[in-house]
Amino acid sequence: MITLIGIGLAAGAAVWLGVLAIDKLIERPTIGATVVLAMTLVQAALVDQVPALTLPGGTRIMVHDVAFTLVLIAGLARLLRITRFSTPQRWLMLFVLLLLISTALGAVDFGVQKGVAEFRLFFPYVSGVVYFATFPPSAKLFDRIGRLWLVASVAMVALVCVRWLDVFGGISLGVPLEKFGNDAELKVINGPYTFLLAHGLILTAAFWPLRGKRATRLRWLAGVLLLFVVLLNRRTVWLTLIAGVAVMAFQAYRSGMRLRHRTVVGVVSATIAAVSLYLAIAGFGAPDEALARPAVHSDTLEWRFQGWELLLQSWWPDPVHWFIGQPMGTGFERRIDGAELNSEAHNFYFNTLLRTGAVGLIALLGLTVGVLRRLWWAPFRGGLLAPELFPAMLTMQLIWFMTWTPGPEQGILTGLAVALAGKVGGRASTRAGRGKEDPGRLRPLPDSAEQVHAGPARPVRR
Repeated sequence: MITLIGIGLAAGAAVWLGVLAIDKLIERPTIGATVVLAMTLVQAALVDQVPALTLPGGTRIMVHDVAFTLVLIAGLARLLRITRFSTPQRWLMLFVLLLLISTALGAVDFGVQKGVAEFRLFFPYVSGVVYFATFPPSAKLFDRIGRLWLVASVAMVALVCVRWLDVFGGISLGVPLEKFGNDAELKVINGPYTFLLAHGLILTAAFWPLRGKRATRLRWLAGVLLLFVVLLNRRTVWLTLIAGVAVMAFQAYRSGMRLRHRTVVGVVSATIAAVSLYLAIAGFGAPDEALARPAVHSDTLEWRFQGWELLLQSWWPDPVHWFIGQPMGTGFERRIDGAELNSEAHNFYFNTLLRTGAVGLIALLGLTVGVLRRLWWAPFRGGLLAPELFPAMLTMQLIWFMTWTPGPEQGILTGLAVALAGKVGGRASTRAGRGKEDPGRLRPLPDSAEQVHAGPARPVRR
């Protein structure tokens, strides 16, 4: 009896704390950003030792599952306040609905444990998108989230240093190590966490040509992040970073901006220094141990294509799968070159197609390609997480989704982009003084969320 009373009191306290947390999340998006980034760091640091509660059915509920659930509930609660959805928000609602249908069908067909396990491929990302897509965009909000992102980047760099100290110096501080099989000793964090550092580097871009103490500090931070991104040897991250910088350069050229000679020299010098250090480490000692080898010898891409073809063979015969996909929990079993595999497809677009059908894939493309198209002509205002940075960051996301499942922090970027495209996007500037709207332009981002509802902003003229 006493045990039951104790369990009841603990459950009541947990529910009360959950309701209180949801109430705070509904009102303060910076708390939501802190929770998402903190859980990302917890996952990166503890790996498979994250605290969890095992339910009677065998389902394990981890700390970050609870956190992302609270974020999702707060986002859904905020959605109820919206009287008219923007087009990107409609795509988001369709995507979430299809995921929930697939999860419910999977729980019925394969059991709750299997259905929930596969839903976790989407859950951290989707919870962040739903939550942040409901907040009116403002310069203050974006700057605060940008600061939190950089703090998380610094914490991730510290984690990398601690693990390198363990790997190369033999000094363990009790932080568990990642296990990547044939991968190198330098790769002490998983790919999505290196991608977080790459986005942190992009966030500082607006300060590269500026002067002042803050700009100097952020330039040094950008140099450190670039060094770690190169040394961590995630080549997909390198590709996304190159694409992001190319988009920023194009955006600057299109708007008539010209970078100072000192800025160009600084960026090129930092890149050369980071690459030189990487090559020096590659040539020192045993390069096979210091550098990463491909996951499946030299034809990794061909191996992935074979896996996708086999997964499609089981997906294709049923026409229902074309529209709403297979239920969560179906699994990803395939046999390649005599090896039995059951891992996800290593392609977020393909995972989405398998579990939500062509309709879900179109919805995801609306959230990524569609939002990127709307924000392509974002105005330049400067600052952390400025509107002009979203085309570069979304382009990096598009490439990343081709080989990885997005981490929870990517939900922050997609959600803010959806909010920015839906609330601020529009055709604001006039063409040739004739009162016609110029397609693709965005109105200036207000300094605070309240200004979004105060009336239209003054047009930005070319």
